[in-house]
Amino acid sequence: MRWAAAVAVLAVMGLLALATLGLFPRGPIPEWEGPTLAYGARNAVAAIVLGSRLWDTLMEVLVYAMAMLGVRMGMRTLPELASSRPQVAETPLLLKAADILIGVVLVFSLYLAASGHLGPGGGFPAGAILGSGLLLLALAKGADRLAEELYEPTLEGLEYGAVAVLVALGAATLLLGVRGQIPLVAANLFIGLEVAIGAWVVLHRFVSHRGEI
Repeated sequence: MRWAAAVAVLAVMGLLALATLGLFPRGPIPEWEGPTLAYGARNAVAAIVLGSRLWDTLMEVLVYAMAMLGVRMGMRTLPELASSRPQVAETPLLLKAADILIGVVLVFSLYLAASGHLGPGGGFPAGAILGSGLLLLALAKGADRLAEELYEPTLEGLEYGAVAVLVALGAATLLLGVRGQIPLVAANLFIGLEVAIGAWVVLHRFVSHRGEI
């Protein structure tokens, strides 16, 4: 297998060398500013993800929601195990760091979601960052205690509500031609909410059946 890996590496290096030598001229870059502004965005990626390829984005959100539902249903039949391992000591440093950083994480995730149509960012990275903030809180307080504070039935309602709102926004954009910055910001915010809740669902379900963090 080593020779196969060596051949693959040499082939990739050869392709990169050909690309840098300019032996294959590139076609003209299509004009992108006009279509981007037509969707109410300044970031071409946002215009594609939440505009011309919006159906793809909606399918990704639905697949993500189905994966979260699969985690819930798949682990529901398993017994919830009490951890036989000692919990990580809740040191004052970790608790203090979590109290300080969670606000920063929340504000930064909201900023990424709200400004995703203007520059790098968007709902998916914003939700991942907010999910990481919840992981930090789970490390500091314990997942079960955090679950009691978050009240998971409310989170489940928010998750399904976010999916419904995204489908409605997609229908308004694709079928009714609704465009502008407000639909883009709303879509990014609800995508971020969906991703963050989904990350917490996976974390809490695995902790419940595999033991404390």
